[in-house]
Parts: sequence; structure tokens; C-alpha cells
Amino acid sequence: SPQGVEHTAAAPPDPSPRSAPEETPRRAPGPAGTTPAPAAPTPRTAEQLMEAVLELVHTRTGYPRDMLDPALDLEADLSIDSIKRVEIIGALADRIGLPRDPGGSTESAVEELSRIKTLRGIVDWLTTHTPAATAPAAPSDLGPDPTAPPAPPAPPVTRLRVDTLPAPLPAPDPRDLPHPPGLRSLRIGIVDDGQALAPALLAALDAQGAEAKLLPAPEPGFDGIVDLTALRPGSEPVLPDAFPGLRRTLTSGTHRLLLVTAPGTPSAGVQGAGLHGFARSAALEFPGTLIRAVQIQPKEAPEQLAAQLLAELSHDSPDGPASVGYTPEGTRTTRTPVPAPLTRRAAGEPPLDRDAVVLLTGGARGITARTAVALARATGCHIELIGRTPEPPAAADDFAQAHDRVALRAALIAAGLRTPAEIEATASRILAGREVRATLSALATAAASVRYHCADVTDEGAVRAVVADVRARHGRLDGIVHGAGILRDGLLSDKQPADFSEVFTTKVAGARHLAAAAAEHGPAPAPRFLALFGSVAGVYGNRGQSDYAAANDALDALAHTWAESFLGRVLSVDWGPWAAQSGGMVTPELERAYARRGIPLIAPEAGTAAFLDELAHGTDVQVVLMAQEGGGDE
Repeated sequence: SPQGVEHTAAAPPDPSPRSAPEETPRRAPGPAGTTPAPAAPTPRTAEQLMEAVLELVHTRTGYPRDMLDPALDLEADLSIDSIKRVEIIGALADRIGLPRDPGGSTESAVEELSRIKTLRGIVDWLTTHTPAATAPAAPSDLGPDPTAPPAPPAPPVTRLRVDTLPAPLPAPDPRDLPHPPGLRSLRIGIVDDGQALAPALLAALDAQGAEAKLLPAPEPGFDGIVDLTALRPGSEPVLPDAFPGLRRTLTSGTHRLLLVTAPGTPSAGVQGAGLHGFARSAALEFPGTLIRAVQIQPKEAPEQLAAQLLAELSHDSPDGPASVGYTPEGTRTTRTPVPAPLTRRAAGEPPLDRDAVVLLTGGARGITARTAVALARATGCHIELIGRTPEPPAAADDFAQAHDRVALRAALIAAGLRTPAEIEATASRILAGREVRATLSALATAAASVRYHCADVTDEGAVRAVVADVRARHGRLDGIVHGAGILRDGLLSDKQPADFSEVFTTKVAGARHLAAAAAEHGPAPAPRFLALFGSVAGVYGNRGQSDYAAANDALDALAHTWAESFLGRVLSVDWGPWAAQSGGMVTPELERAYARRGIPLIAPEAGTAAFLDELAHGTDVQVVLMAQEGGGDE
């Protein structure tokens, strides 16, 4: 949404969805002691399919049937983004049945359908692929089953720490010795680092019989690309500017891509921030391609570094981690989340008290709004919020009876709005205002004081002005929570550079502006903590979220770098997905999709409690907080 910067969303890792059990559509109960028989498969005409699709889109979006021209572009004309398309297609799968993978899943059919942009195109695909689909379910079949057992209790939140573990390359096959397959005759492009490594790698590749060439930027037309851009002198991340070249490289058929990074330092910056998260997601979207981010030790001899990269290129199997690193001793490693229950420290000085001041970005909406309220209720502290949504008037809007977006669309259409773009913009503004108003109302009864600042975290001057104002009024700033973020989901091959840049910049530039302003505390005490809200998408990767994964991985990299010099605690929290009632971007439809994939969701109270515990007792720079699988059954 236009005001989505105040939300933070956590996308889940993709744990082999084809093996996950499919959700069975719920059916109305029959007479006592009987189970209704499933509907028999029946042939489906294009007209019947179109009727089912139109009715479903009408029900799910609130658009009247006469506005749903089958030729309209769902995204450009009706503002139905990729997330809503997945929801609609998922519901369509429940209603009519879709072709299944060998493992019994409809995941690939849902994915393929969700990329089609028109209703006519969806019906054409269904006509071609489902000539004998299951008959449409009756409306009651799609509602809750009154005979179903009550929902299990919300699963607890499990805590993981990201540790560095050995990850040796597989030993060569003895049958290949003494002549390993190698890289002979392959065309390898080396994006120059402007230093000694590129010439050393060029020589090593020539010795292997490869046709190596130095390049100023990634280009299509090569069998492999080794991108050393992030090793060039500088202090700015190479993303998002590097994204267009990387996308061209991958979509042109390049079968090997190495993204080479170095450890960040407070003085030199983190040029490679986000590249490891990008590689994790890109590897999921291009399963037959070797895509790997490799962190080297730039102080080592160029010839040794070239040998490490040569080994990575020669190991052309896409299996294995998409993110690796080398220690100063030359050991190959990967960073892996491992369970790490929180050890509660002995009671001492609490991290916050009633006089403390906490600034939260994105804090008037989404899960950071929940966090702000939880902080205020636990400590009574002062709360300062930054959000892009203008502070709404105290009075309710004119459509108070329309409680959700679907009902609000219908109300706006009844009020005379006719173009989808105008309807969506108005609905987003009203819903954002409601959420901000509700958050401020809740904080007014819990916090020592609350103030809302309308500002964009990507504007460095605006962020500095807010921080200066907070310190001028309170004489202190004790903690910062950076929760602002947006989604522009889409497969890498379809993703626009402007969307990638907006997603990445909101997270990364916002964090950098806050950290810089926090460091300029003058005679006042430094903040006790700087918390960055990220996502497990950065840790595991996620299809369709190369930008979001890169942004959240960059937050982790920045946190580790800043922790070396920041006077207080730096904490990066990689959240798993939160439940729909949390106010984030997981809608009820997506919640059902997660359930089909066996991914539990974080309950709001459990999530905020886990964060407060982490502030009070944790010491790690980076933690992963996810709903515990199977925890609801205990």
C-alpha cells in the first residue's frame, strides 16, 4: 500500500512446499453420524470457470461484478497486487481444485496462476489444465466447520542464534583425478575490484583453460560471472544499484554467479550488505544455477583468494548453501540458525523505566505498533513514533461501519468512486489513519507520554530533525526500534529496479540514518539499544522476495558491524511471520496458505513478550524469533 512503510512483514522460509499436506476444503456437516461425500469431478466450461472466478474476485475484493472486465490487468487496473493474487488463487484452488504435483501439492499451479495478470488469462489456463476439475463448492463449504475442534493454543516463540559452522566443499570424485572437469573453455566474466584480486583470478582461470575477461559490471552472455564490485573502496552498499545488472545476468542464462564480499568495518562500511540474502533468494528462484555469495578475507594473498573462488566456481552443483565465507585460516563456513534458548540474567538494573524514552519507526502500524504498546505497558516509558502516514484527526472517518478493506471498497463505490486506483488510494489512506488512531489511543493510556512524527525514514534530514527534537524535549533517548518496511513481492525475473530500490532503501537507509543520529548524542547518554526488525527471509531466502531478503540480510550485516563501536546494545531480530490479527501483512488468506505449508505463525502477545525478554536478558547481536513448530500441541 502507499503507506506501507509503517508495516514490517516477515516472510517465511520455503521448506519444500511440495511435501506439505494440502488443506482440505471444509464442508458443511451432514446428518448426525454421517460424513458428506466429496463432490464428483465434472467437466467445466470456460463460461462456468469465468463465473466462478468473477464471483470469487468480487467476494474477496468488494469490486462489483460490472467493474470486473475479464480483460483488465489485475494489478495495473484493479490494484490487486501479487499478495492478493496468491490469496485469490489459493481460494480458487480450494473451490474448484487444481492440478497437483507428484507430491500431492497444488503449490506450482497456484504459483503459475498467480503470475497471470488478467481474469481471462486465468480462465484460459484453467480451461487448458483442468478439463475435469472438481465442481465448485457450495458457499457454505468455504466457511468454518462447526464440528471442527477448537483451534489449538498459539505456539510459543522459539529463539535461534545464527552461528558460523564449517561447510567444506565435497571431496572431488576420485574417478575425475588427475583431470577434474574444471572450467576449461567456459567463458567467465570477472567484474573488476580495482585491486589485486581480479588480475590474480584472471590468471588462475586462464591456467584452467577458461576464457576469462575483466568487466566493469555484470554482463549477459557468459557461462559464469564473478562479481567483485563489493570489494571496491567505498562505504556505500552496492545494492540496490547493482540489482539491474544481476537480474540481466541471471535471466540471460548465466549458470554460475559468485557475489564476493568482505567483512564490514565501522570505518569502511558494508559494501556487500544484502548480497548474501539476495543470493539465498535467487538460488531458490533459479534452482539449476550455481548462485553463491562468498565472503573472503581481503588481507590474504590474492593468489590464495583466487584459489578459493576457483574452487567455488568449479563446484558447479547448485546444492549446498548459497552463502558461505572463509576464515583467516582458510576454513570454509556458512552461517546457520541453531536453537539458543534465552538464559535469563540475574535481576539487576532494568533496561527501561518510566523515565526512559523510546523512538520507534513504523511504530504507529503493524507489529512495531504492538511493540510500542507492549513497551509502554511494561515500563510506562515515553513513546515517540515515526511514520509516513499523516497523523489522522481524532474523529472517526465517514465509513466507520466498513470494518475491513473489502467492505470499505464497497462503501467507497457506493459513495461514487469508480476508478480502482482512486478506490485503493482512498481505502489505504482511511485504513492507515484508523490504525494510527487506534495505536495512539492505546498508548495514551499506557505511556508516560506519546508523540507522533510524520516523517520518511529514507530522508536523512527528517530523521535527524526528529531525533534532535526528542532529545531537546526529553534530554535523552534510551532506545530505538527500526520497524519500518514495505513489500513489493514478485519473482526476480519480473521485479522492477524501482521496486527493489524502494524495499531495500526503506530498511537499510532508514537504519543507517537512525544509527548516525543516535551516535550524535552530545553530553546526553548514548541510547541503551538500537533494535532492527528484520525477517527470516534474509536468513533463509524466499522466492519472490529477493529485495526483501537482501534488505533484511543487510540489517543483520549492519548490526554486526555497528556492534563493534556502538556504546549500547545493537540487536537485529529476524522475525518469522506474525498472525493476521497482529496488524501486519499476513492476511487471513495468507495465514491459511502458511498453514497448508506447515508454517506456524507468531501470536501477537507471544511476539512482543519475546522481544521484551530479549531486551532484558539477551546479549546476542542477531537472533531469529519464530513460532515453534508443533508447539501448539503441547
